[in-house]
Parts: sequence; C-alpha cells; structure tokens
Amino acid sequence: MENHKTEKQENSDAIALRSGDDFSGILQPSGAVAPSVPWSGAVRPVKWSWACRHVDREDWERKYTLLSESGLPRAADVVLASVEKIGHHRYLETDKARRLRLYRGDLLLCAFGNRYATEVWEGRVLEPTRKNKLHLLSGSGMVGTVVSRHKDIEPPTAVSLVGYLTDSRGSRVNLRDLCHAFHPEQPSEQAANVIVVAGTGMSTGKTTVMRRILHELVLRGFRVAGCKLTGTASPRDLYEMRSTGALLATDFSDYGFPSTYGAAIPELTALFDCMVEASSRLQSDIIVMEIADGFLQRETRMLLDSEDFRRRVRGVIVAAPCPGSALCATDYIEKAGLDVWAVSGLITNSPLFMQEFSSRSSVRVASSRTGKDLADLVMEKLAIRKPKGCRQRAVRTAP
Repeated sequence: MENHKTEKQENSDAIALRSGDDFSGILQPSGAVAPSVPWSGAVRPVKWSWACRHVDREDWERKYTLLSESGLPRAADVVLASVEKIGHHRYLETDKARRLRLYRGDLLLCAFGNRYATEVWEGRVLEPTRKNKLHLLSGSGMVGTVVSRHKDIEPPTAVSLVGYLTDSRGSRVNLRDLCHAFHPEQPSEQAANVIVVAGTGMSTGKTTVMRRILHELVLRGFRVAGCKLTGTASPRDLYEMRSTGALLATDFSDYGFPSTYGAAIPELTALFDCMVEASSRLQSDIIVMEIADGFLQRETRMLLDSEDFRRRVRGVIVAAPCPGSALCATDYIEKAGLDVWAVSGLITNSPLFMQEFSSRSSVRVASSRTGKDLADLVMEKLAIRKPKGCRQRAVRTAP
C-alpha cells in the first residue's frame, strides 16, 4: 500500500531554492550565479536527496552558488537537476529518510556517480550531451547516463542538468571533499575480527545474512560493527544495520562515495582501513562487512586479488541462490586465498538445494532464517566465548 503524505509533510523534506522560474534570471552569461543575490527570484522547492545528506543545509543559499557550465563531471560532484520524464524511479529517498514522489519539473539536489546493477542497469559518469542523456540512476539521488539496461526494467527517469553546486571559491562541491572521515593514510596493524559477507550476485541474501549475524551477536553480548564496503548508496542498507543494535553502522557513502563502481583498488583498501579503524575505536569485538554484487564484479575481484585485503579478513560467508552458483563462488574465493566459512542466503530456503551443494562441497551451509547458526559459526571459527557484562548500547551515527 502506498504511503500517502500530506502536501505539508512532503514539503518538509524540500528546501526552498530562490530562483527564476526557468533559472534564466539567476544565471549570468559566464554561467555563474551573481554573488550578491545568489538565489534571487521566486521560491521553488528542491528535493534534497539522501546521497547529498552531507551537504550542509544551514544557510546554504549564502554558502553555495550555482554554475551552469557544461563539461566533464566527476563522480561525487553535487548538482541541481530537473526531472524531465518519470521512468523507473518514481520516488526519491531524501536526507530526512522519507520517500518523496517525483513529478515532472521537480528540482533535485543530486550527485554524479557510476552504478553497476546486473538486475537493473549500468550507469556511467559522462558529460551530458544530446547523445548522453542524464538519468536518475538510483532512488537515493545519484545521476549519470545509463549505458545498458536489463530487458525487464523500464527506461530510467530522465533529468536535465541545471547546474553544478559551487562553494565560495567558485569550486564545484564534491562529496569526497565534504566527508573528512575518509583519510587514506597508512593503516594501523591492530588486529580485528573482520568477517566478509560476499555473494554470487545481486539479491542473493547478503544483507539478510549480515543483519542476522549482527543481531544475534548483539543479543549474545558482543560489541559488533556493521560495514558495507562497496555498492550503490542506499539508506535501506544502513538502517538495516542500525536496527540490529550494532555499535557502528557505516558504508562507503559516509566517506563521500555515492557508489564504488569505478573506484581504484587503493581507494577501496583505504575505505576498508577507515571502516576497520572506526570500528576499532569503538572497541568492537567483531566487524561484519558486506561487499555488494557478485564475486565476478570488478571491485569485488580487485579486493579478492588484493593481499592487503586478504590478510586482514578472517573469513568469508557466501550468500548464494542455488548450488551451482555457490559451488562456483566458493571455489573462486578459496583459490583467491580466503577462508570460506559457510554458504548461506537464499540457498538455505530450499532443503534440496542445500543437499545438492553439500553432496559436492565440504563447505558448511548455515541457515539465514535465524541468526543462531551464523552466530554459532562465527564464535566457533573465532574460538571466542560469550563475553561477560551487559548488552551493548547502540551507537547510530557514522564516523
């Protein structure tokens, strides 16, 4: 059932942007907004996407200006976009954790990014042209150009670039510059119990496996942290981790990455180190880290091939939908030099699937229907007992 909101409720997630009706009144010939009256004219609401939640709302009309120049965008550049035609995404996830219906002509504060989603599409950061149309790549507010699309998915919601958000120096605002938690310096060698949840592809049960482990370990008194290392920014994943009572729930978007598709391996390992360090500062006993998409996806393969990554991971739990994919994934990951502790996810919904896999592999199958089997596995592999003391207090903010 649709969640109907009053006009007043919907507008509470939109911030007024002072501009001319078609922006012709605020853009100067050079493309820059007049510094003296940066948002002069009529008031139009801007729907502030979740991807741009780190952009400061307070007095933003005085802090930022709008630049209408064309040119090659960078991943994480913050832009104002106008909805041209509604397609696959009909709602926008906002910075206040609400879903707002989209309408033609809406103004959205978004961020450029690349997207890799085998069940949806591939999107790239390209210069918007007549050929390279601009699209809404995710409901969280990431924009780019769709270059391939799953046949069962309708065309994307089309948007047009109104302008780049710029700071007082005239530089484009980029999420990477706003998120100071990302500091890719030399990591500490402090030992950490890092468990990775990987999958054979999209929609295999990775997030379910992760939340089940986290919640059950919290119930048993452990101090745990939940991290999502790669993927496309979505509030759902963060809220799923937070709901378990984990000490820390964080993902790449907290470090200025709207997505990690296209990131280089030094950036990915630096993200890993930042998350482990943030978890260690809270004295986490166990860190459960999800890697998006499948083991054949570009960033996942780079991580599996990275010695820096492998030597800091204690074990891997593979989420798979069927025996064939589970066999292929466990074989690939073990050959990469990582210890596969178990197979879980959608495969555990079918007793026959589990039998088929177990008849051909010595890797354990752990049910994801509850967290008991998974937590028992983790405690056994780490050779740790239930800690003493009271249940931990949840900390819901990212570093």
